[in-house]
Amino acid sequence: MENKKKRAVLVISFGTSHRETRERTLDVIEQEIREEFADWEFRRAYTSPTIIRILKEREGIVVESVEEALWRLWQEGYQMVLAQSTHVIHGYEYDRMKATIARYREKFDTLVCGEPLLTEEEDYREVARILGRELESCCRPGTDRILVGHGTGHEANISYARLQQAFLEEGYTDILVGTVEATDAREDRERLLQNRRPHRVVLVPLLVVAGEHACRDIAGEQEDSWKSWLLHRGYKVECLLKGLGEYAGIRQIYLRHAKKSEKEMDCS
Repeated sequence: MENKKKRAVLVISFGTSHRETRERTLDVIEQEIREEFADWEFRRAYTSPTIIRILKEREGIVVESVEEALWRLWQEGYQMVLAQSTHVIHGYEYDRMKATIARYREKFDTLVCGEPLLTEEEDYREVARILGRELESCCRPGTDRILVGHGTGHEANISYARLQQAFLEEGYTDILVGTVEATDAREDRERLLQNRRPHRVVLVPLLVVAGEHACRDIAGEQEDSWKSWLLHRGYKVECLLKGLGEYAGIRQIYLRHAKKSEKEMDCS
């Protein structure tokens, strides 16, 4: 009888040092993938060395880097590895992760990588529908809901404009998409509300976890946060600090991407 190949699923995230949001987001994503791939060995890795160090020093939690996780899987004789990213877009962080995976590809019989949240056109439409429904409680006359993502100087920053278009096509004209760190992010803020006159704005992280960026750059009290910028311009501001990983529908997209990669493994 032919020996069954050793298979592992590796969930890769940027990571977060905020325990409560991690438990509500990354831990839940990992658990649902673990349950779906119950016959596979489960592993996790974070791409942020800073987060890995903080978790070890503060909580005694040891999380491997992508390289460490792949090296150990190879050393332990795993032949098939499915790496699923929890990144939102294809950006620099995702590219670095893919480069690491590429260096290890020849060490395994099969090593595939599941796509981030916003990849195919249907992903954008599905995310728009999911968040449109989830944010219905914030929908009031004179109110705009602004989803704030990380942003990047990478060409993948166009993903935020594509998502904005998806919201419009789904009929959510009062849901706007902005960023924290994209090129010309501050100028984009001005353009975002240029032709709108809401009295109230609800800020929502377009981030898997409502961690440092959400607490500081979106809802923080410092002068350059989104909240302070809007308050200074006379808007009433509410912050809904809920990471994307807390929405069941969003988690299902990651799971769908992982299952798609599994099919690719079966065909290889």
